Order: sequence, then C-alpha cells, then structure tokens
Amino acid sequence: MQFHFDRCRQCKITIGWSELQAATDRCPYCFTPLEENWRRAAAAERAPLRSEDDYARLLNDLEIIHYEDIDMAIAVGRAACDLTDADLPPAFHKRAQLIKANAIMRGGDLAEAGQAIRRINAWAERNRDMAVLARSCRHLSAFFFRLGDMSSALEQALHSLEYLPADSLPQTRGNHLMLLALSLDANGEYEEARRRYQEIMEIDAAIHHVQQELYLLNNMAYTRYEIGDVEEAERLAGQMAAFAERHGIPLVSSQLDTISRIELLAGRPEAAERTLRPLLDAYRSGRKLGDLFAMFECQITVAEAQRLQGHYERAQATLNEARGNCVKHGFQGFVARIRLEQAQLYAAMDRYKEAYEEYREYHAEADALRSSERETRARILHAVFETEEARRSSDRFRELAQRDPLTGLYNRRVIGERLDAMLMNATHGQHVTAVLVDVDHFKRINDTLSHETGDQVLVQVAKILDAAAIEPAKAARLGGEEFLLLCPGYDAAKGLDFAERLRAAIRSADWGAFAPGLAVTASLGVCTAAAGVAAASALLAEADRNLYAAKNGGRDRVVASRIEAK
Repeated sequence: MQFHFDRCRQCKITIGWSELQAATDRCPYCFTPLEENWRRAAAAERAPLRSEDDYARLLNDLEIIHYEDIDMAIAVGRAACDLTDADLPPAFHKRAQLIKANAIMRGGDLAEAGQAIRRINAWAERNRDMAVLARSCRHLSAFFFRLGDMSSALEQALHSLEYLPADSLPQTRGNHLMLLALSLDANGEYEEARRRYQEIMEIDAAIHHVQQELYLLNNMAYTRYEIGDVEEAERLAGQMAAFAERHGIPLVSSQLDTISRIELLAGRPEAAERTLRPLLDAYRSGRKLGDLFAMFECQITVAEAQRLQGHYERAQATLNEARGNCVKHGFQGFVARIRLEQAQLYAAMDRYKEAYEEYREYHAEADALRSSERETRARILHAVFETEEARRSSDRFRELAQRDPLTGLYNRRVIGERLDAMLMNATHGQHVTAVLVDVDHFKRINDTLSHETGDQVLVQVAKILDAAAIEPAKAARLGGEEFLLLCPGYDAAKGLDFAERLRAAIRSADWGAFAPGLAVTASLGVCTAAAGVAAASALLAEADRNLYAAKNGGRDRVVASRIEAK
C-alpha cells in the first residue's frame, strides 16, 4: 500500500492516506472528502519532513486521529515508525511505536500491544520523558479498559493527565481527558465523568475536532443509559445521529451499540436489532470498522434484542458466533458475559436446569476473571513501576490529599504551609502578595438556582484563578466560596493590578452557560508585605480585613494595602 502523509486543506491536520482509498473517503479529523482534486493538490504541496519540528507536528497530529478502519490505523502506525529515522531523538521513535501499538490493540492483539506499551512506559520512566510517559499511561489505561480492569484503567488515566506537559496541544489534552472520563464512568463516578465531558466539549468547540465531538456525544449518551435516564439518553443519541448526518459521518460499532442499548432500555428490541444488523453483516464480510471489542459488544446486544422479541433460535446463533469470536481472540471477559446472556436465553425458553448451570458457570468464570485481572494488574504494575515509581506514587497520593475535591485547587492546610515557606525563603526585600477572593451573593445562587449550579460556579471561578496563578504563584480554595492566591515577587502595585484583572475576568466570564441570565462577581482583599516584615497570620488577617471592606463597600471591587516595616 503506497502511503502518504499530507495536511488536510480544510483543518490543516496531517493525515495518513493511500491511493487505494475510495474517492469518498474523508479526513478523519474534520471529515472533508478526500476527492481527486484534494489528492492532486496534496501531492503538489507535499513537502519532505526535514526537521525535528516537522516530525513533532506529524506525531502530534497522528496521536489525536482515530482511524475507524483498523487496517488503515495499523498502516498509519507502521508508516509513522518507518519515518522516524535514526537521527531523530529516541522519544520520537517511542511515540510512533505507541501509535502503532494502539492500532494493534484495537485490532484485537492485546498481548503484543500490551507488551509494547509496557516497554515504552518503562523507558519513559527511566528517562524522565514526561511527554512519552503521559502518552504511554494513556495507552496503558486503554489496555486495562479492554481487559476489564477498570480500577487500573482509572489509575493510568489519572497518571496520563498528571504527566502531560503543560504546553501540550488542546487536542492532546482532550484525547487524554476522554480516557479519564470513560474510566470514571466505568468505575461508577458518573458526576466526575460528566465534568470531564464538559471540559472536552469546551475544547472541541474551540478547535472544531469533529471526530472527537461525535465520540463525546456517544460517551455521554452511554453514561445516561447506564444510570437508566432513558429520556436524556435518547436525546443525546438523537443529537449524535443528527451530528453524524450533518457531517456525513457513518456511525461505527461503539456508537451504533450505544443507540441500540438505549432502544433496548426504551423497550424497542426490534429497533435495537435493526440498528446493528447491517454492522454485523459487514463484519462477517471481512470489513473491520471500529474496535474489535465494540463488535463483540454489538453481538451480545443483538442476542439480547432477539431474545426479548422471542426469536430464540436467532439469539442462540448470535451467541454461538460471538462465543467463537471471543475464544478466537482470547477475550475471556466477553466469554463470561456471553454465559450470562446464555443463561437468560435458557430461562426465557423455560430450560431452567440449563439456565441454572449457565449461571453457575458464569459466576465461576467471572470470579476467575477477576482473579486473573488482579494477577495481570500486579504483574504489569510490578514490571512498569519499579522502586522509584513506588516512591513517586506515594508523592502523587499525598498530592491528591492536598487538593480540594471539588475544584482541584490546593486546600487550606497546604496553602498555609506554602505561605510560611514563601515568607521564610523570600530573599531580602522581595515582596509577597496575598489575594483573598470571595464570590458575591453565593448563598443566593445556591438558594435560587441549585447547589449543583453553585458547584459549577465554584469550579469555573477556580479555573479562572488557577489559570491566572502562573508559577510560582499558587491558588487555593479555603472553603465555601472563598479562595486565596499567593503571589511571591508581586509588590503592592503589581498585586493590585493582578487583583483588578482577576475581578474583571470573573465578572466578564460567560456564566449564562450554567443558568440563563446568571451574572457572577467577586470581592477581593489584597495585602502585600516584604520578606521579614510580617508573619503569615498577619498577612492573611490584613487581606481578610480588606476583603470585608470590599464587600461592605458594595462588592465587585478590590481593596488593597501593604504592611510596612516597623
């Protein structure tokens, strides 16, 4: 297969494509058709990859694209590996290998992919390469997700965002957030998953990532299905179908399975089977679109739909086919689930003795699977995370304990320790500014709208403060609607200017997204002192007095002062 890497003329993302693709194929990022004139223009504009920056841009783009055709995904991964010659830094080779390993994993070879990802993860840890470490953790999360070990999937998804460099592209962050949201969802943390989906939605709206917007709608719909919210699940599924039609995107196995599952929840098994039947026919003919794992999900869904319609022979044939495929690929987690559906099918046919035996086998296999998952998890974690990583893990858990669970900012205890350290370590004459921020009329927001809306406001305020707190500044939530920012190196003038810009940023933010017509302001109290002039308690007490003066003076204002040397 002759392979090319060219920038899409519409979205400017580099994509892989071959001359063998159909003329109707589209860019996998923005879904612009790759028609003949597109190909001619791409060939005319094609430039060789000359510098490290060229390769970095290529890898950045390839990492965020999800090729639905598995053969194409593997070909892209191989081509990326072939392009990374010996003169490039080793990190480029590792990132290209991860792209290839992910495609192989999606094609069903968990063993080969898992070993490759584990080796790269260990290399990144030894070499302290945060970019590769973040990406390998993301793929380890996907690996554990497919094994059915959801606690490990969540652990690695958290690590992938922790290690992700701050200057990473928003597309890359959205890509990592998606795995975290999926893992939170699988662990029953639906509200936390919803928060991540909201952040991904904001990223996608800014960068027009059509493909990821479709995945996002699918995952949000499936979350509502899981908690039994049929009305919202149907609304999101309809939104997903309309979005796909508007952009000319064919829905793939995971998305069609979501729609089918929601149709089952709504009591429409005929529609559920009808939704998935063409997909299973295409799979039998050899066309591999979407993850192989999602295809097995579809087969189980169809068997359930057929059972609910009373088509027992068809349901049995579907289960037999699914069982053969899962055994062939070694997906024992699906084999156990097939047994559960088999037991329910026997019970529907009044074959209770056989149903009982299937239930027994199901529970035995499920217990064995959980034991196997624990062993697999222990083996992989032992191989990847050695003694130094164990120490770092302790550091990470300690860091989590220092964070406010709602906003992710530092908590009151930690920020007090940081202020003491800042005042102690400041060089002679260096200033430290403390800024107290209090959301105006917050109780009114909770009482008249809802506590959920209040939480959303606090999270948004925290994002504004965290974005403003450029190192070495720190932001923290003291409790309720009160926040603190510590700004070493800020004298009185700079501290006042900083606080005024914060006040304006909060006032001008788009609060209508949380409730129509909602307006949010904040009052700020500021105090500045030079090193050695005041203790932490005195600095905060003066800032607190200024905060109350701002609120008593009409709110939505800043009051500032400084502590002079005696």
